[in-house]
Amino acid sequence: MDKVFFLKRKCKGKHKPSSALSAEGVPPPLPYAHCLNCGTELKGRFCHVCGQEAVHRMPTVRSFIAEYAGNAYNWDAKFVRTFWTLISRPGQLTREFLSGRFSSQEHPLKLNMFLLFVFVTLFVLFRGTEKMTDAVQGLTDDDRIFSGVQLSLLMDDEAYAARMQECPRDTVCLLAPLVLAESHPQCITHLETRENTQGKGLDKWVAVLPRVLIEDGLIVMGDDGYYRFSRETSKGKDELALFNAVWAEMVAITSQYFPMLLLLTAPFLSVSLKLVQRKSRLPGIHHFIFALHYTAFLEFLMICIYVLHLTVAPPVRVLEWIMAVGSCAYLTVAFRKVYAPCAWGKAVVKSLLTSLIYSFILLMIFITIFFIACCAQVD
Repeated sequence: MDKVFFLKRKCKGKHKPSSALSAEGVPPPLPYAHCLNCGTELKGRFCHVCGQEAVHRMPTVRSFIAEYAGNAYNWDAKFVRTFWTLISRPGQLTREFLSGRFSSQEHPLKLNMFLLFVFVTLFVLFRGTEKMTDAVQGLTDDDRIFSGVQLSLLMDDEAYAARMQECPRDTVCLLAPLVLAESHPQCITHLETRENTQGKGLDKWVAVLPRVLIEDGLIVMGDDGYYRFSRETSKGKDELALFNAVWAEMVAITSQYFPMLLLLTAPFLSVSLKLVQRKSRLPGIHHFIFALHYTAFLEFLMICIYVLHLTVAPPVRVLEWIMAVGSCAYLTVAFRKVYAPCAWGKAVVKSLLTSLIYSFILLMIFITIFFIACCAQVD
């Protein structure tokens, strides 16, 4: 790192840029003869043992921060070139890195950390945690969801299910999802449809149901003469409240440790690559570098999806398809670039198998977070 430690130096009341050579082209005299870091005799401005620069004085706060920013966040043309190669030529960065041409590209870990920083910044600025929590709260507050959950809980209770089977049945006008008659035909029978909202709201229909549901106040009549599931009962109400609390805890844990969790998946992904490519007998670092570059692309893809969610707001299923198809397509092309050339069909099979193993790893992480959130609520 042959550059001056601080940017400006005062000399006779004027600011002059520092330089390794004086105006006559002669190197300036060293401020001391031995390195202050390791004690080695200096033969130039930089110690030939530890590399520390011999400076004339301690830097100012401003120059100290400027030096750190220049070293840690120096995103020059090399970064732009690396980033463009990452998204436009799958597998090319890994192939160049493993062939020894790594000085012309950014380090894979540095690339990952930058993309994670961008994603987390967007997530925090646009209140992603609150939006995820509110989305689940909105689902559980939906009467369509509540009706299905409540009826499922009643049917899972063996004593109450037997009681519903034994009691008389009444014919009523019901305000509830029509899907209840399909999912629980032993409890509710569908006679006539009055109004079908095609899943966008509660449907109006004539149903035959156990009288005990009305007697216990689980289903009550509204002002319009239609019966609906009551939220005042304990069945389903407490369970949904617990679900909301667990989900909020999961969102909080994931938001706090998301960068670390995503980076931790890279070693697991490299292991899955080694399993899929076991016949190639390549060293572990080969798969690890590939996993880092692929993880960096996934982070870029998540940034794009999140920006689409904030701006265009397409349906969630569309965003899921973009993530699935984009990641699998990129992995397939990268396979043929990094590993030995093979037929497209074989590359597709290997990429799908790797994606399946990677999805299983993510599922295990999600289950672990779920259990941690449940334990936190129990405590």
